[in-house]
Amino acid sequence: MNSRKRPFLAKVGKWLTECIRSIKLALYKADCISQGDYLKENMNFTFNPRKSAQAGAYLLKLNGGDMDKYKWIKMLYWSDRESLAKWNEPITGDRPVSMPHGQVLETVYDLTKSGTLPSIKQIWGKYISDADEENRVSLNNDPGVDELSRAEIAILESTYAKFKDFTFGRLKKFFAELAEHENVEGTSKVLPIERILKALGKTEDQIQEAEKEQNDIRLTDMILGGG
Repeated sequence: MNSRKRPFLAKVGKWLTECIRSIKLALYKADCISQGDYLKENMNFTFNPRKSAQAGAYLLKLNGGDMDKYKWIKMLYWSDRESLAKWNEPITGDRPVSMPHGQVLETVYDLTKSGTLPSIKQIWGKYISDADEENRVSLNNDPGVDELSRAEIAILESTYAKFKDFTFGRLKKFFAELAEHENVEGTSKVLPIERILKALGKTEDQIQEAEKEQNDIRLTDMILGGG
């Protein structure tokens, strides 16, 4: 979602939330989900394939059209992290996970592999390739930047400038020193958005407010038919 739409959707979402909260909670209770469980639900976003492809493609263009898969995914993770720091919302909407080599974006990581996520690949594959034998991803076609705000493009540009010369070892060390990093052995583990927000220095009140705002936006999107 473009960050420019957030204030309007948040206001509409707040109003709609108050109007239908009792109905929504009744439906949850009918499914054996209590109000307390709902409020404890982890903060999450919806992956936007086209916007994510535009963000990924923009980084590839800055690098001449291709990039090491590991570095590229780390750049996208960092861009989402910077967006969370500014607006409590990532650029891609992807789910962060902890893996043996550190933090990555789950869907983007899977999309670099051949034969995965065919429905998303219908959009994604037009613009970005699978990783090749040398673990490099390439730009197939330019998807443009109409889904990205100027501020989001600025984040991508600053991210590229920051990490473009990093080696694999330096990248791994840098991300391992971030406060949200968690060691995992041979597997992956969901990295809650709340953990990242806390690592960014957000207070508990700020995190709760961000959760409430995101719930309002998700509800608005659901009611208006956005998914």
